[in-house]
Amino acid sequence: MAIGSTKKNWKKLGKAQAREQFAPLVESLSKGGGVIEVTDYGRVAAVMLGYKDYLWLLAQAKEPYKPKRQLCGSGVLVGALEKSSKEVTGSIFESLAKTASEL
Repeated sequence: MAIGSTKKNWKKLGKAQAREQFAPLVESLSKGGGVIEVTDYGRVAAVMLGYKDYLWLLAQAKEPYKPKRQLCGSGVLVGALEKSSKEVTGSIFESLAKTASEL
């Protein structure tokens, strides 16, 4: 898949070029995959991709991504890791509460 691996099959076109070449671009994406970045004044404004790549992307997004503000270098735990993290955090707080009550 072009999306999952490299930018080898990626193209960048201005929106005027994309409009002029729309039908051939759709044909190319449907047959060979890849990604086309559509720019507006030099900045990426939209992305076009083939249906197979779209399905692959959907499969990778099993859990909706909810961006949050984070400190630089911090991470987000997802799935089983998130559950385990909550369990460990809970046990630490229980241990702290027990220690505080014994003092």
